[in-house]
Amino acid sequence: MARRKQDLAGKLSTSSEARPGWRDTITGGTPAAMGQPAVRQPDFMATEPEPEPANKIVRKTYLLYASMIQEIEDLAAQERVGINELVRYLLGVALDQTYNGGLEIPTRPGRRQIDQ
Repeated sequence: MARRKQDLAGKLSTSSEARPGWRDTITGGTPAAMGQPAVRQPDFMATEPEPEPANKIVRKTYLLYASMIQEIEDLAAQERVGINELVRYLLGVALDQTYNGGLEIPTRPGRRQIDQ
């Protein structure tokens, strides 16, 4: 029994000659994984982030009236297209018309609300 206690005491001691522990085995003994600060790579060595493509689809939420939602769903079913695809098309056409001067947004001066 005395020998077992000595072996256990040796494993628990913090001497530098101790075998690698479970943390070294799991993390590979890297300083960052062991709670020590990792050496930071200089900024000039960092890779440039790749720009996102211009046609990447991004999820966005806008508030709409329930009647508008139903109209969009009905029109999408009638045209046999997806709702998202239809909304992107209709919004794109409206934006093009606005920029070309074909569609004027009726706003009130000073209030910045759409006059209905």
